[in-house]
Amino acid sequence: MRRFELSEWKRSPRLTDLRNTVVELLAEGRHRTALDETLRGLRRDPENPDGLFLALSVLAQSRTTRLSSPEPLTETQQWNALLAPITTACSACDSRWYSTHAVLFTDNDVQIHPTNPIGLQCQKCRYTLCRDCLKAQRPTSYTLSVDAPEAVAASCANSDCGGRGLSAPVLPTGRPDVTPMDPEAIEGVLVVRDGPIRPTTDDALAVVTRFLPLIPDDAPLLHIRRARPGTMSDASGRDGLAQSLLLDLEREGVLAPASWGRSRRMHILAGPGGDADYLIVPVQRSHLRVPPAAPHPASRPGTYTYLLQILPLRGGWATLRDPGTGDFHEGTFGALSAPAESLPGLAQDIIKRFERMGRSRRVMFFEGDRTQQSLSTDDVYGIVTEGSTSLSPYSEGP
Repeated sequence: MRRFELSEWKRSPRLTDLRNTVVELLAEGRHRTALDETLRGLRRDPENPDGLFLALSVLAQSRTTRLSSPEPLTETQQWNALLAPITTACSACDSRWYSTHAVLFTDNDVQIHPTNPIGLQCQKCRYTLCRDCLKAQRPTSYTLSVDAPEAVAASCANSDCGGRGLSAPVLPTGRPDVTPMDPEAIEGVLVVRDGPIRPTTDDALAVVTRFLPLIPDDAPLLHIRRARPGTMSDASGRDGLAQSLLLDLEREGVLAPASWGRSRRMHILAGPGGDADYLIVPVQRSHLRVPPAAPHPASRPGTYTYLLQILPLRGGWATLRDPGTGDFHEGTFGALSAPAESLPGLAQDIIKRFERMGRSRRVMFFEGDRTQQSLSTDDVYGIVTEGSTSLSPYSEGP
């Protein structure tokens, strides 16, 4: 997720309702509730400058103040993905913190010369080193007294900066491990933990909110499952597991059909706590409504495999494949559960996701889940071309 630029920190002169609420809560020492209210505001508007400034103001409270608070902050709160734009990360070891320098630079141009900095930064590219990495680069002196002050200095490692020295202020760098998504566009999140024990809602929220811009209020979006040991050991196993579980949720009516094509897969390795590996699968909402069914009763949902094809400038219909692995391009191949009369609308949804290609597109359907089997044109159930509202028989032509 992108970093928050200094030019965007200029606070508006008027007091907002959110700011008034947070100030009152901080005066009462209710840090946890203050950050909860701030995160709710950021959930509605993730890049709101006032909300991000308030979040940093809460997080910038002194350690003594936070520890003595009747409502201390929780670990899950402090590393919520919504706070990624105001996070500072060390370029060497990836340790992270929230720098108060951004608060100091909001209203005034001030000079900072820290004697024991938590980190220093290149003022051109924001290459950043934390205190421990700065110490590791400093030569050890065997002649100076142990209590003698030592200068802290380092240079930027990026060649474009020409060895520029690191200094203060230390501003946000952002977090590359956060998946940027519009919270309102998330239809559901599949959460799978490796092992026989099903995670609790709190366990799942601690992982999901760290990497997706959601908050505990979004717990109803989570669909929590467990996995047999070994089923998440490689990418193909995780993809197969995710696809199977998403199909189950489609059959239950929890997710709209073709959820696999609207999903992303995130493999989260066990952290220092040694909990377990997680598979997080956020699913975006379908942007295209399925056309209303005919007046007669709708048929029962069936399972179908879909395959997107494009028509190049020369030659016949072709599939999109990864040049490195040879696998079908993500979102062009998968299985779904839906009534047969819904397939044309779902095909248009798949086609729309690749409209930037500027080529004619169509979707072929096969009966059943054929994702682990070879496909033959003899088995094509039907084809939906771009803009069509009905299934057509298989054809090689445009």
